[in-house]
Amino acid sequence: MAPRDTPGPGKPKAPLYQRIETLLREAIAEGRYPVGGLLPTEAELCETLRVSRHTVREALRRLKDAGLVERRQGAGTVVIARTPERVFVQTVRDISGLFQFAADTVLHLRSAQLSPLSEEDAEPCGAAAGERWLRCEGERRTRDGRPIGPVTALVAPRFAAVAAALPETLTAPIYSYVEKRFGVPVAEVVQEISAGPMPAAFAPLFGKKGRPVGMRFVRRYLDAAGEVMLVSFNWHLAERFTYLTRLKRGEA
Repeated sequence: MAPRDTPGPGKPKAPLYQRIETLLREAIAEGRYPVGGLLPTEAELCETLRVSRHTVREALRRLKDAGLVERRQGAGTVVIARTPERVFVQTVRDISGLFQFAADTVLHLRSAQLSPLSEEDAEPCGAAAGERWLRCEGERRTRDGRPIGPVTALVAPRFAAVAAALPETLTAPIYSYVEKRFGVPVAEVVQEISAGPMPAAFAPLFGKKGRPVGMRFVRRYLDAAGEVMLVSFNWHLAERFTYLTRLKRGEA
C-alpha cells in the first residue's frame, strides 16, 4: 500500500495526507478493512507508507470527520462505515480556514459578468439595488467530483476587473485573486448561516427533486476600512455537510 504520487493530466498533486486518506477510503470501501475491524496503528501506517505521524493523523482525522472511523482509546481506529455519511466537513478556526476549504475543493466557474444587484442581494453588499457588481456563478465540488453546492459571489465594482484573471476552474478562493490583483487584503469576514428549503433550481445538482433542506452561508469580506470587497452565497445540502468551528477562550 502506497500513496499515489502521479496526478492525472492537468491536475495538481494533492497533499500527501489527502492521498493517504483516499488510499484508506478505497481500502475501506473494498472491504479490506471491514466494518468493526481495525485500521493499522499510526506507527504501522507511518512505517508502511514512509510518512510522518502528523501526516497519518491528519488523514485519520479526515476519515473520522467523514464518519468512516472512530478513534477509541485503548482499541485503536475502528471502521464504522464503508461509505461516508457526509460529502464534506469544513473546519474553520480563522480566515485561513476559508482558504484551506477552497484549496481542498474545486470551484467550477460558469459565468462572471457585471449585473445589476437585486434588492435581496443589495442588502448584504451594503449597496443600492440596480448597482452593477461582478456576479460570479459556479459549483463547488470535492476534488474527486462530488457536489458540495452552488456558489454565487458578488464582487464590488472597484474590483470587477478581476474577472479577467479568474480561470474556469478555481482551486483558490475568489477573494485571493482580488487581493493579489489589487493589493487590498481581506481584514475581516462576517458570516451568517441559515437553514431552509433550497431554491428548486439547485436540487438537480444533488440528484434531488423539489426543494431539499439546505444550509445557506452568506460571507461578507471586508477591507481594513470596513468596506465590502465581495459577498459570497453558498448552499449546501444539509444531510451531507458538517460545519465545524473550534473556539478557544481568550483573555477577558
